[in-house]
Amino acid sequence: MKYFIVEGIIKNAELMNDNIMKEHMAYSKKAMDEGLILMSGLKDDMSGGLFIMKSESLEKVEAYLTSEPLKLANIQDYRVIEFAPHYFNQSPSE
Repeated sequence: MKYFIVEGIIKNAELMNDNIMKEHMAYSKKAMDEGLILMSGLKDDMSGGLFIMKSESLEKVEAYLTSEPLKLANIQDYRVIEFAPHYFNQSPSE
């Protein structure tokens, strides 16, 4: 299994609306429920978000991002960084 840090970079915030945000949240929740996204959140400066993904390949991450509602609406771009974790905290939500 491979791990990826994905940075969302907002480029057209003025295009954001409640419907697109709801689509984005549902799309993200589905990926979380499937174990693809391990954790996610907004950057403090509200310029986008960050999430950590687990996937068999970069291509699968890119396929996920291709259909991401904020990308489809031309609101956000993504930067993907693959990394090899050395340590795992067994209780990251605490």
